[in-house]
Amino acid sequence: MGIFGKNISIRWSLLRSFAILILLSSLTVLMLMTIQARQTEKDLSEQLINRGTLQATEELDRFFQPVNINALIAARWGLAGKLNLAGVIKGPAGKLTARQVKAVTRINTLLLPLMRLFPDMSSLQVANARGDGFLIIRLEEGRIRNRVVSREAWGTRTLWFDLDQEGRPQSPEWREVDYEPRSRAWYVGLKDLPDEEVFWTEPYLFFTTKELGITASVKWQDRGLEYVFAVDVLLSSISDFTRRDTTQLSKRSQTAVYTQDWRVVGLPRHKKFQDQESIRRALLLHIDKIQIPELHSAVKMAEGHKEIGKTLKETGKTIFSYESQKKSWWAGITTYALGKRRQLWIGILVPNDDLLEGITQLRMHILVATLVTLLAALAYSFLLARSYSRPLEALAAQSRRISNLDFQTDAKIEAKLFEFKQLSEAQAQSLAALQSFSRYVPIEIVKELMAKGEVARIGGHAETLTILFTDIAGFTNISEAMSPEALTNHLAAYFQAMIDALHHHGATVDKIVGDAIIAFWGAPTAMPDQADRALKAVLECRDTLEALNQTWGAQGLPELPTRFGLATGPVVVGNMGAPTRLAYTVLGDSVNLASRLEGLNKVYGTSILVDTGTQQAGGDGFAMRHLDRIIVVGKTQATDIFEVLGETGKVPAVKLAAARRYEAAWDKYRSGEFHQAFDALAGFEAEFGPDPAVERLRQICTDYRRRPPDPDWDGISRMMTK
Repeated sequence: MGIFGKNISIRWSLLRSFAILILLSSLTVLMLMTIQARQTEKDLSEQLINRGTLQATEELDRFFQPVNINALIAARWGLAGKLNLAGVIKGPAGKLTARQVKAVTRINTLLLPLMRLFPDMSSLQVANARGDGFLIIRLEEGRIRNRVVSREAWGTRTLWFDLDQEGRPQSPEWREVDYEPRSRAWYVGLKDLPDEEVFWTEPYLFFTTKELGITASVKWQDRGLEYVFAVDVLLSSISDFTRRDTTQLSKRSQTAVYTQDWRVVGLPRHKKFQDQESIRRALLLHIDKIQIPELHSAVKMAEGHKEIGKTLKETGKTIFSYESQKKSWWAGITTYALGKRRQLWIGILVPNDDLLEGITQLRMHILVATLVTLLAALAYSFLLARSYSRPLEALAAQSRRISNLDFQTDAKIEAKLFEFKQLSEAQAQSLAALQSFSRYVPIEIVKELMAKGEVARIGGHAETLTILFTDIAGFTNISEAMSPEALTNHLAAYFQAMIDALHHHGATVDKIVGDAIIAFWGAPTAMPDQADRALKAVLECRDTLEALNQTWGAQGLPELPTRFGLATGPVVVGNMGAPTRLAYTVLGDSVNLASRLEGLNKVYGTSILVDTGTQQAGGDGFAMRHLDRIIVVGKTQATDIFEVLGETGKVPAVKLAAARRYEAAWDKYRSGEFHQAFDALAGFEAEFGPDPAVERLRQICTDYRRRPPDPDWDGISRMMTK
């Protein structure tokens, strides 16, 4: 029955209701805009300024974060001894020695790709506490050169090189340059900072190029000597961003970047700065000397108004209005953290006249949208009353899919009548809940319970399963170098790729713990080839990550190298927990062994380790290297462990030869023939390249050659750390 006591059709009821609702809503919006014009201006200004701030912040992140990351990467290289300057400094003037050429080329091989990949970095420098310094610098027309200093060996004489495409030094040239790296701000500023923390200097004039810029540096210890790595960035590169047309939020808006004492490091887009010379002269000047009235007035307002200053100090951002030359402006100031001890300010100005134009356009848009929406609603209301059978059939079909645990459908069921709409919404909510639930619980478990007609209850049973543990190497350092949002997005892509590969080979993904994944094969559905599937899944994960890491590296994102541990053996599998909270998981020694194997990758320098059970179950389908016989913490029985090289027939011959060479040496080691085992590994690196497992075995043999083990020595490695 209708609102006037008469029955009316659904078509006319919906038509009338939609028309009234849309008209009332649109008129209300228009009235509120007219009454609260000032509030609208404020909201628009905040939106524009917040959008500009976000854009500027993202751009500065793209500008500075690669510098942070590269500095930390260089510190890692330094800790590994790859940036040691001992071979570069070789006595006073004279012809370059082969050792010097090799040492210079080695460092250039690391640093030259960074210079080419990140054009905003104008120079990279390595220095140590002896006053030795190695510089790779970008000069005019993209020319790249090296400079080497040694205060103790050469005094004020410096050695310069040109570079060929491979980073080899060419045309050595000696110059008198009184350059002391240990007195530079980027070196001195690290004095009270811990190792591997990035320090940013105040903007200053670079010694060599006489350009204005800012430097990031980090220190480490190499063989008891302090080393520092520094990256120079030109301020003109920041102005290139702030002066781009894409930073314009409105016709006359301005974006600039300042130091905390209001010196300009990123100039706004303004007619005063039309050429490189005017930009160069203005950089690092105080805002008072820039002579742009609206900028000057905004800064005076921020400094003189207590509430604005308080808000900026407490929240790191503020938005306010002010007057300049009889015109109204909106200004936003936001703090940008540059490392832990340095900050910049992002300043954005928007004239009020630009906002008024936007309000007028918005009113017209709302009026047009009201008319278009009204016409669309009139047409749509006729379609709502077409048929009752269509939504019912769609709901029934969707119910059948839900009963079969098919949650992949995203089809939206159009419902016109109130009862149909209630049913549709309830079913949509159930589907959404089940879709969410399926992301937390392996869907195979739910299907098994439904097939048995049971409700999940506590209980488990013994099975022989293959268990997998994974972990990202160096994840702590990776997470510290990224913002939480960036880290979450990066891990989401990583986990999706890993889980897709695991599901492709029938894995039951137990849980994700931090950066680790725990999965198993053989339950709830029995798999006679579970070990074979597990090994193929891990190899696919490894290959997928190799491709992804290359892509991430090219994008400036950190790579995520991953370690894998597989163990096959008896476990208890089932529903564990409390009656009100269950988890389908596995318990047992094989679970602990898989976890230990994942961690032991760090000891042997490998990425995939498996136990004897997995190696035997995998059969001849996989090429492996027998690494050791171990007893892990908490166990008394020894197990042989193997490094998975790849599927049989797909592993390069040289890699297989290296594995067999290692195994032959290990057999001699196990027999107590330490001299023969050591000799069997002679020249290994020259023939096959570096191998941490070989180095470990060689070191053990060396120790036993000096001091033989006890007579009851059994050749088993006892891993007593978790």
